[in-house]
Amino acid sequence: MVKYHSISAWVNVEGIPLPEYGEEVITAENKVICWIPSEAGKEFIVNVRHERATLDTGSYLYVDGKLVSGRSLPFGSQIDTISIGSLATSATTARSLMFSSLQLTDDDGLLGSAVSNELGEIRVEHWHVMLGAPLPFTPTAYTDTGIVHERSKKAVSHRTRLGAPKITSLQTQRGATRVARLLTVIFRYRPLEMLRANGIAPPPLQQHSGSKKRARSPDADVLNISDDDSEDESARIAKLEAELERLRSGKKSNKRVKREQEVKQEKIVLDPNDIVDVTVSCASLSPPT
Repeated sequence: MVKYHSISAWVNVEGIPLPEYGEEVITAENKVICWIPSEAGKEFIVNVRHERATLDTGSYLYVDGKLVSGRSLPFGSQIDTISIGSLATSATTARSLMFSSLQLTDDDGLLGSAVSNELGEIRVEHWHVMLGAPLPFTPTAYTDTGIVHERSKKAVSHRTRLGAPKITSLQTQRGATRVARLLTVIFRYRPLEMLRANGIAPPPLQQHSGSKKRARSPDADVLNISDDDSEDESARIAKLEAELERLRSGKKSNKRVKREQEVKQEKIVLDPNDIVDVTVSCASLSPPT
């Protein structure tokens, strides 16, 4: 989500906001530009939120340089967010907006065809508007970006296309006069792999196996005890070593010494009354004229 003063904007895919990369703010133009990852076949919705608005506002959405729709947000409305994710084709039908692969050709007959400089861009403009009277429904003159000559694609591999028509609730329109542009946000969309290749998006996180063994240190046979009671532990070890040496020395005589030493997991038993446990811890507006 990009935020500029009290206005924020973001693009949702499957109900989840897409991450933005390389955000650039042009204060003199009230404009924010950023990059988002696109995936062919995924529908998207563009959202604009204006918190604590004190005037009538409207948002106009353009994709690949073409107007898709406009929506108004009257002052005093119970909601503060405009969402546009489809093109109204009639008063009761609409077609979703969807990322798609750009269709290329080597047909030189299309080499001179005009290709918008905004191909691969989603642009939303948020305006202070003066709302007028309701109007009969008028569809927006929007068409998909068609086949493009391979030498005209301008480092773009995705475009926006329309999904299948869907039935919607009755849509109404009203006139609006633009007074002042409050904010323009441009989302430049590209496949995630392309954004990473160009250093715009970070590389994927590397997976580390939890069972990977640590390299053996040259001093692996040396146990360092760093607890606060290291001196007490050392004293106990010295005592136990002395007792062990005494027992070993006793074997030189002809006395029978009952062997009491056993090793069980992490316990070292030298005497029935002396046990040491060792624990290792790993740290809709009408189309403008």
